[in-house]
Amino acid sequence: MELARLWREHLQAGYPAELVGMEIAGTDARALDAEITSCVSAFLTQQLVMDERIEHRLEEVRTALDVASREGRPSLAAYAHRLNELVSAVLVETRVGRG
Repeated sequence: MELARLWREHLQAGYPAELVGMEIAGTDARALDAEITSCVSAFLTQQLVMDERIEHRLEEVRTALDVASREGRPSLAAYAHRLNELVSAVLVETRVGRG
């Protein structure tokens, strides 16, 4: 499962200290990381019930991360790209499960 691999890579990479205080998708980057982390963890342990609200939030986050990954700061770009891959994989997996 692609999601499990991305999840392990995200956990191993850790949170870049230089991103403290930054906002992505209207949320402090550290809080956003925790939000996505809990979502992915719940999905992988089959405890996430995807509803329209969660899906909408993930789409919102994915769009904001796409913008952040194209910004000039390499640490932000790499982090946003990695987190965006994780969010995108959750969305793909939940859609496959419904199909």
